[in-house]
Amino acid sequence: MTISHPTQAQVLHNYIGGHWTPSEASETQEIHNPATDEVLALVPLGTRKDIDQAVEAAAAAFPDWRATPPQERARYFFKLRQLLDENREELARLITTEMGKTLDDARGEIQRGIENVETACGIPSLMMGYSLEDGAAQGIDEEVIYQPLGVFAGITPFNFPFMISFWFWPYAVACGNTFILKPSEQDPMVQKRVFELIEQVGFPAGVINMVNGGKEAVNALLEHPRIKGISFVGSTRTAQYVYAQAAAHGKRVQASGGAKNAIVVMPDADLDMYLGTIMNSCFGAAGQRCLANSLILTVGGAHEAVRARVVEAASRLKIGMDWQKVQNLVLSSRLPRATASLPPLRGD
Repeated sequence: MTISHPTQAQVLHNYIGGHWTPSEASETQEIHNPATDEVLALVPLGTRKDIDQAVEAAAAAFPDWRATPPQERARYFFKLRQLLDENREELARLITTEMGKTLDDARGEIQRGIENVETACGIPSLMMGYSLEDGAAQGIDEEVIYQPLGVFAGITPFNFPFMISFWFWPYAVACGNTFILKPSEQDPMVQKRVFELIEQVGFPAGVINMVNGGKEAVNALLEHPRIKGISFVGSTRTAQYVYAQAAAHGKRVQASGGAKNAIVVMPDADLDMYLGTIMNSCFGAAGQRCLANSLILTVGGAHEAVRARVVEAASRLKIGMDWQKVQNLVLSSRLPRATASLPPLRGD
């Protein structure tokens, strides 16, 4: 729901140039706890002016950050890794509260994000170039040096509101670039907490920035002439749009879309061993991830036994807010599509 009238809910701020900055947006969107429908906060639907401010800050920070030796840049990530580890339980509970996956699932997401920070700590070795005598031809030596380019941006999805941002910005920033993150407007609160920790680390102002928003903010990132590249994860349709628009504006692009997955169960499959894997694939992260299984293909005599076991296991899933077995849809707008599939399932 998009609203523009006053409310008691907290309005999230952007993080630009080392400061928490109110958005220029006139519209906000409610962030709901999907288990209780409680309004947790309001996220501003950021404008092109917000993006312009972030790009200006990132571009201004780039020369000094680029000139910082890689080993010095890496030290910031050692500090960040420690803070993320110390606050991992709080971060996981934020994910469960605003996104709806189980707490154990959220804890796993935090761990994967931290692992990317750990990898970025090794950037002095990872970004080493090489040289080779006569590497190009006889009498022509070859030398390769990896150099940062400038301002990059990331656009991340709702289903992994913590982890996926860490696929992108730690590597870009550790390599000497500056960065702007646009988290999903559906569940941006965990990134707010992450940027509070980033602020504690003490990265130079403008090196890493965050702007909240929806499509207008995305388009501004894709079209801005001073942004060198875009990283995106989301639906296939949106990935195609991001790739086309960013490429048309001369940017490097990596755009990852969704997937359609199937599980094939053979007649000799050990269901006691694999039932947990099937259920996790179908329902893990509340069924809202690109690797979620949407089709079980049974072969021969496996059909009846597999159907009975899956139905029985699914009947034990709990919907609600109990921190341990919670599974919720992050958006009420997805409910019609989900419930539309229930009558034929009951009929089977």
